[in-house]
Amino acid sequence: MIAKIIAVLVTFAVAVVPSVMAQAAESGTAGEQSDEQTVEMMIIRESSMSSNRELNLFALENTESAIGRGNTGTEVYAALERLVFSGTQNRAVIRGHVVNNFPDVRREAARQLGLVGTEEARAILLRACLSEVDPMVMYEIINSIGGIELENNEQAIATIVWVAGRFHRAPAPSNHVAMAAVNALDSLSERDGGLTNPSAFMYLFAVAEGPYVHHVRSRAWEVIDGLREPNEE
Repeated sequence: MIAKIIAVLVTFAVAVVPSVMAQAAESGTAGEQSDEQTVEMMIIRESSMSSNRELNLFALENTESAIGRGNTGTEVYAALERLVFSGTQNRAVIRGHVVNNFPDVRREAARQLGLVGTEEARAILLRACLSEVDPMVMYEIINSIGGIELENNEQAIATIVWVAGRFHRAPAPSNHVAMAAVNALDSLSERDGGLTNPSAFMYLFAVAEGPYVHHVRSRAWEVIDGLREPNEE
């Protein structure tokens, strides 16, 4: 495995370094920091476009570093968007088989979009909801949506209820998805000053009385009770 990763990174370096050097030469008057950022963005772009899992994870290491420095530019958005759809809407097919279906890549991309926390990041996550089938990836997507502190969450609430309902109706409902959805509905409704979506209430009751572990059902009842309290005062 180590030899394979080294071979992949060598191949990547051979493909990318010449173009990086050429771009750096053309911008010789730019400062050293600017050159480093240019190299980083090119690495992010090229590795996120690969259908190789190790390179995708390498891209995500670099996007997380960029986000940590407050750099959420176009390349970071584009890379995270490509990777959160890896194997779903963004598919690489060879001989009829999807070769870039990496749930761990999609999950990490979803987590980082939550860290970005902008309207654009939320829009990407909402689109990702519609095509995701892996419960653990969906768990991270919903968590990220619920953690983005924006107003006007009606669309986010409606989308979460729809996708969580789809997982609820599965032969084996996911405790992780249900818990993420309940928590997200609680957070989003609090920011909007209450929950007005009837389907959201129906979903919360379905979880509270559904085939889930005790702490998931208890959390749903807790959210329901919290939503009732303002009307009782």
